[in-house]
Amino acid sequence: MGRRKTQKIIRTTQRNSTIGRCPHCRTIGKIFLLGKPGQERCKCDKCRAEFDI
Repeated sequence: MGRRKTQKIIRTTQRNSTIGRCPHCRTIGKIFLLGKPGQERCKCDKCRAEFDI
């Protein structure tokens, strides 16, 4: 019998994410930063709503 090779699980996270509070759904969780510096908008991971910082 040959040796069974298992795949390594590679966890990739978005670089432009932080932890914060969404003003729409009021949950604390991951907030994704979108746009250029100075014109940034945020997107909530739970409710997918976009809002200004």
